[in-house]
Amino acid sequence: MSADSRARKPAAGGEAPSGPGGEPSGRRIRLNRYLALCGAASRRGAMALVFAGRVQVNGETTTDPGLLVETGGDRVTLDGARVRAPSRWLYYALHKPRGVIVTSRDEQGRVDMRALLRRLPAHVFAVGRLDRDSEGLLLLTNHGELTEHLLHPRNRVERVYRVKVMPAPRPGQLARLAGGVPIGAGQVSGPAEVRLKRALARSGLLTITIREGKKREVRRMCSRVGLRVMRLRRIAFAGIRLGELPLGAHRPLTAEEIAQLRALSGLAL
Repeated sequence: MSADSRARKPAAGGEAPSGPGGEPSGRRIRLNRYLALCGAASRRGAMALVFAGRVQVNGETTTDPGLLVETGGDRVTLDGARVRAPSRWLYYALHKPRGVIVTSRDEQGRVDMRALLRRLPAHVFAVGRLDRDSEGLLLLTNHGELTEHLLHPRNRVERVYRVKVMPAPRPGQLARLAGGVPIGAGQVSGPAEVRLKRALARSGLLTITIREGKKREVRRMCSRVGLRVMRLRRIAFAGIRLGELPLGAHRPLTAEEIAQLRALSGLAL
């Protein structure tokens, strides 16, 4: 029996069927979207996993990412491990301290996210990264498609940073940051909104808004124009603001904030 025909039959067993995020069971969606929804990979990454023969549907390997699977019925596994959609979606804001690696386990023994996430009621993952020396807002969720939407460069989702730099920036440096500069590895930063919040004799405080989120982009931008980043804090992402959230603390997003993400992404949240 082919994987295509078997995927239309409910999986055997005594588990109560449930759809992603509490959606009704019996909904049929493409396999690569199901994997993304469950947080296994982005849709493009899920396609690569399927093409590589690492995904099974009801016990049979398939190389068709467009195969329709039934939510709450078909058994999907990745490298032999069951891939399940959450029974409900979770959304949190976290104030990441400096010195913490945004990963659930670091092989080099550095401080990672496990201690900060220990009190959450279920597994969530960070939407993107902040490097070890940066601090500020991280969004946490178990919604894979939302994560992919917020991070994809084509969607130009706003990230706002408060940045202390040395020396005090000159107008020409601010103009270059706003227009986009080469940042290495053949990359150029996109247009940015740059505001000088405060200027002292030897330093300046900037607010920088970008819409792409390349690796360490703000630090690389500043370095390119001759500014040294002394402190970097993300204060907003996708319209969600850090506000007065204490360092190291987390909070659930409000209904209004979730509605903002729904409007921004067009997804059922």
